Amino acid sequence: MKGYSAETSGGIFCMIDPSKVKDFVREHKDRFGQDVWVVGEVVKSQTPHAPKAMIRSDVEVINVRDSFLHL
Repeated sequence: MKGYSAETSGGIFCMIDPSKVKDFVREHKDRFGQDVWVVGEVVKSQTPHAPKAMIRSDVEVINVRDSFLHL
């Protein structure tokens, strides 16, 4: 929680068109039995030429113990 990057641990972090998110989440659950979480969004910076990543103050940490990768 003291880091400065928006990484995931042991998962797949990808960007997808917002219009395709529902189908992606449903298909992943149907094919692999695993939940998918939307963890953020890309927005245009209010300050030109000063891009950065930030973690919101209302972040929820979810501990995921089971995975289809560890049978």
